[in-house]
Amino acid sequence: MRTQHNRLAFSLIELLVVIAIIAILAALLLPSLARAKAAAKRIRCTDNEKQLAACWVMYSTDNADWLPANGYNDRDPPDPRLHLWVQGCMYYPEDQTNVSYILDPKWAQFASYLQTIGVYTCPTDRSTVMVNRQTYPRIRSYALNAYAGWTGPWDTRLASGYKVFKKLTEIGPKMPSGFLTFIDVNPDSICWPYFGVQMTRDSFFNFPNVSHNYGSVLAFADAHVERHRWQDPRTIRAYSPDYHRHDDSSPGNVDLAWLRARTTIPASQ
Repeated sequence: MRTQHNRLAFSLIELLVVIAIIAILAALLLPSLARAKAAAKRIRCTDNEKQLAACWVMYSTDNADWLPANGYNDRDPPDPRLHLWVQGCMYYPEDQTNVSYILDPKWAQFASYLQTIGVYTCPTDRSTVMVNRQTYPRIRSYALNAYAGWTGPWDTRLASGYKVFKKLTEIGPKMPSGFLTFIDVNPDSICWPYFGVQMTRDSFFNFPNVSHNYGSVLAFADAHVERHRWQDPRTIRAYSPDYHRHDDSSPGNVDLAWLRARTTIPASQ
């Protein structure tokens, strides 16, 4: 008499059905996981800029309302007499890796308030830079509005005739749309510690970052931080044949208009 044994193995069809179900679940879950990961990075970037904005306000409070110094220090090493919020030009590979230009009080005003180098880097930024064929951590992703606390010779590539705010209490009601302080900068475009905005023509001096779902994280003088999504494809593409020429024309770009409204006002106002 023939006996039947319980069938323990999967048939090929059953195995294919299981694989298909797993694939469908993965397709449903992976976008959610990607969005969650992107949101976590945006939260970290927002927290970084909140700390920078807090230091900016604390410095003013501790120094009779004077804003932290901003600008450029075109010497190697920088002239320590021109004490800026941080030092370093990202055009020079050695400056991209010199932590002392950010954490040493000899060079950086913020060093007395903030000693965590990771706060200066957006988690979506490129993590490394090549210097003399060696890989080093990238140390800065953010820049400060050029019209906030500028010290030393003016960069004549930027418009004169506009208000350079020197004290925190000067800003107040003069900037109803909010006064931009720190911004997450495109990694190809970041240069000196300042972020330049052309006030008289539709041209990018520095491109903003777009890695937060086509947007940047920005801080303002009242210490609030927000993510802003850019609208113009030219802002999002951020193409330049030479980023450090700092003059990339973009006629009628609504993102440039949005930035100008939050950068400064005519000096006569």
